Amino acid sequence: MALEPSPLSFGSGHNEIQSLRSFLAQLPEHELLRVDDTVEADYTATALVMELENRQRSPVVFLETPMPSGIPIVTNLFGCRERIAAMVGTHASGFNEAWSHALANPIPPEITPTGSVHDNSIEGPSMDAGMFPICRHFEGDAGRYISSGILVCKDPDTGVRNLSYQRLQLKGKDRFGASLHSRGHIWEHLKRCEELGKNLEVAVVIGVHPVINLAAAAKVAKEVDEYDIAGALLGEPLQLVPCRTIDVEVPAGAEIVLEGELLANENEDEGPFGEYTGYSTHRSTRNIFVLKSISWRNNTIYHDIIPGYSSEHLLLGRSPREAFVYMRLKEMVPNLTALNYPRSGTHFHCYIALKKSAEGQANQALTLLMGLDSYIKLAIAVDADVDVFNEQEVLWAMATRFQADTDLFVVPNSFCNRLDPSARDGTSAKLALDATAPLGWDVERAVVPPTAIEHVQKILDTKITQT
Repeated sequence: MALEPSPLSFGSGHNEIQSLRSFLAQLPEHELLRVDDTVEADYTATALVMELENRQRSPVVFLETPMPSGIPIVTNLFGCRERIAAMVGTHASGFNEAWSHALANPIPPEITPTGSVHDNSIEGPSMDAGMFPICRHFEGDAGRYISSGILVCKDPDTGVRNLSYQRLQLKGKDRFGASLHSRGHIWEHLKRCEELGKNLEVAVVIGVHPVINLAAAAKVAKEVDEYDIAGALLGEPLQLVPCRTIDVEVPAGAEIVLEGELLANENEDEGPFGEYTGYSTHRSTRNIFVLKSISWRNNTIYHDIIPGYSSEHLLLGRSPREAFVYMRLKEMVPNLTALNYPRSGTHFHCYIALKKSAEGQANQALTLLMGLDSYIKLAIAVDADVDVFNEQEVLWAMATRFQADTDLFVVPNSFCNRLDPSARDGTSAKLALDATAPLGWDVERAVVPPTAIEHVQKILDTKITQT
């Protein structure tokens, strides 16, 4: 079945306040890069976003007519911290507090009988997931992959919904290879279903309001429904509709929903795929997802998340993790002032800043940090005058405030993420560096008065505007 390309404007319809389209409609024009050239879906979005990163730009990219489907692709929604913060109604420095408030004040979703996601539906032999512009992102990829799909399922014992991301390799009109590589809740749900001799019902949701994507990236207890977090971030209950063929609910304003099952006790090869480490990996749980039904909106838009070592991929996963780790760490280390997972370290490096009031506090904070997040293999503590979001500043602090024989410690053979290509059977050594100055240090940092900086900023802003 052929799909009609979307109009170039993001129009109104059911549930628009909670949709991808509502977000795009409110996006400032300077943050949206429209590509009206006829381009191939494969590789183009990845190449565009990577080149924009090289040029230190991060707009949302909208491919208007990618071939062969002609269905528009939107990507790089999560390409910068400022836009992610704006999604939840705050600024970059306020994201951690906004996220913590949402976790503490969940808003359960509401079920509505119908939504725009059910504008069109199809079941049976006519189904073909390949009608959507599912992309090949890297040369080493085993095939075309859905990288933005939010997998929604239910705990087989409690019925609590779970949202997560798992890579999906298109293998046939109604068949995908899946890797539940995180060994998270969906992995546990499938294992319990296998013990009961049944498949796990799953809906794959593509194209939603970005706060739902953020909520799906959260690492929360299995008793928490990530839709509740999305509602809190939206400030109102998320509107859901029942799926047509499985007992799962999905956002009413979603662009595309694939309904189906993860098969119990069946496996086949999947991968390789370009992961967040920057490497193509064959590591996979080798699961199989089979479709029962496809639904989509009129004039549908396909959302793609650039995988691999892209800022979008890393920031989407990192933002909820940073907020969680920051708030938990600050409970134990009140003088913590900032925390950053730098892009250069994928998810494996973390920098923290604190106003040290006693010797040993940096080591305490570093130890707690590595316990909070098993991904971390390098942690660096600096003083509050160092900007942890500026890697040059962190390296400067290491050069001038760190001595290797006294200011580091190593934790050997610790549990880690298996996608780390240097891991040893799921374990890794962890390195902590204290690059804080000793208390009572008689060395002062050379600084320029803030008033002078503000003055020259105004001069430069005027000069740039005139040119």
